Amino acid sequence: MERKIVRKFNWFWAWNDDREEAWLEEMSRQGLHLSSLGLPGFYYFESGEPGDYAYRLDFNTTHKDRANYLALFQDAGWEHLGNLGGWEYFRKQRKPGEVMEIFTDNESKIKKYTRLMVYLVIFFPVLFILVTSDPGEHTRTIYQIGRLLGALLLLLYSVALIKILGRISRLKKSLALEND
Repeated sequence: MERKIVRKFNWFWAWNDDREEAWLEEMSRQGLHLSSLGLPGFYYFESGEPGDYAYRLDFNTTHKDRANYLALFQDAGWEHLGNLGGWEYFRKQRKPGEVMEIFTDNESKIKKYTRLMVYLVIFFPVLFILVTSDPGEHTRTIYQIGRLLGALLLLLYSVALIKILGRISRLKKSLALEND
């Protein structure tokens, strides 16, 4: 079978990483295996035999001790496929009875989403100031369009923060139930 590269577009929000993982797994079952990442939403797949792979994502923006970070996953059998916007992509072939999670406890999952929250919160004030600043004499149409786009981005940021906080809250409730 000749292998070729297939480009696909699919959009996932930061709080939908589990859906993105499921979609990548479905692509592999169809014989399309993630080979690289392009601009946000663009995925490059290598065509081949259908396979049963687990895909997992981690959010990691610190590059301190990156070699040890990646070695930890490699030692557990995970193949690092690349990163995009702080998201690290890993793949592992499924084996009967094997746990296919990179985070096996809720506390680790909470830390993952907390790292994502910190990243988003850092940029929120900058975006807020840009959108709410007084335009003064800048009433040109292009400036107004920019403000409108900024306002939409601010709204999206707000939704993202609320969704991720909700996910952290649900994980904390599950963790509390586990500890009872």
